[in-house]
Amino acid sequence: MTAACAAVLALAIAGAAGCGGGGEPEPADRITTITKTTTGTTTASAQACRAGAYAFTLGNGQAVRMRVTPGGDGERALILALHGAGQSPDSALRAFRGGWNQPGLVLIAPASKGQTWSVLTSEEDRDAESLNLALAAAYERCSIDRDRIGIGGFSDGATYALTLGLSNGELFPAIIALSPGGIVGTGQMGAPRVFISHGTLDDVLPIARASDAIARQLREAGYPVEYRRFVGGHEVPTATSAAAVRWFLTGA
Repeated sequence: MTAACAAVLALAIAGAAGCGGGGEPEPADRITTITKTTTGTTTASAQACRAGAYAFTLGNGQAVRMRVTPGGDGERALILALHGAGQSPDSALRAFRGGWNQPGLVLIAPASKGQTWSVLTSEEDRDAESLNLALAAAYERCSIDRDRIGIGGFSDGATYALTLGLSNGELFPAIIALSPGGIVGTGQMGAPRVFISHGTLDDVLPIARASDAIARQLREAGYPVEYRRFVGGHEVPTATSAAAVRWFLTGA
């Protein structure tokens, strides 16, 4: 990343918390790192990775949901899906429902420890452990193509996805931000591509001060950004969900 990139992203975009609460983020001087090497392996049995929806508990006691789409040969693509404030792992998976029939995809969604992701409201990221454990669980169950790993979410989950994705771009080459509120943190690593969507009638996180500003600043910083505005509120229309997953899988 260039010096201009660091200068642009050093400014947290206001209004990062939404979809049920959270308030304004603290000043953005924190960098959260997701562990690239986990206890899992990319080689897993086909039995454990059969198509379907799964619910289990991580080693730290947090709930997680996983969905494996039908079809696909060889290694699968993976999206780490993050829910909005006050929502659940199931809602995170539903945000990506447009890809449930796309072959060769694994979606895994851990629960936040609080009402929202802690980095949005405090100095400590208490949720990074859950994300690492969720990634390890996906690796243990499925054979994952580590060149096709994305992080995405809705609302607060989208803000957290942007925050983590930009500071862990070598692990997450793609970021999907569905109605984000901002970016928390100043760290950049790698050059991930970014998909952003937002409703023009959103009254929770108004588009002008949220995604319009985020997309503009990321483009000015040199990131490849696909930005889709739609007529609607604080939501993820099925067509937008499908477009986001297609973008991720095709590399477009």
